[in-house]
Amino acid sequence: MIPLQELKRYARRHSAFWVGLYGCLWVGAMEFWSDLAIALVRLKPGKLPYFQRGLRAMTLIQSAL
Repeated sequence: MIPLQELKRYARRHSAFWVGLYGCLWVGAMEFWSDLAIALVRLKPGKLPYFQRGLRAMTLIQSAL
């Protein structure tokens, strides 16, 4: 199990079932809003690792579809 980064959180935020249900919707929204997301990351470069994690998750979801 992956250690959780947030203090006092003992459960994951989303199950694999949730990702299966809503992953394709999330990918569609990300494609629609990608230009805005990139512009926001340019304003806050410290958020880049989180954005990259999201992109990695998106590619994994797309590969499963």
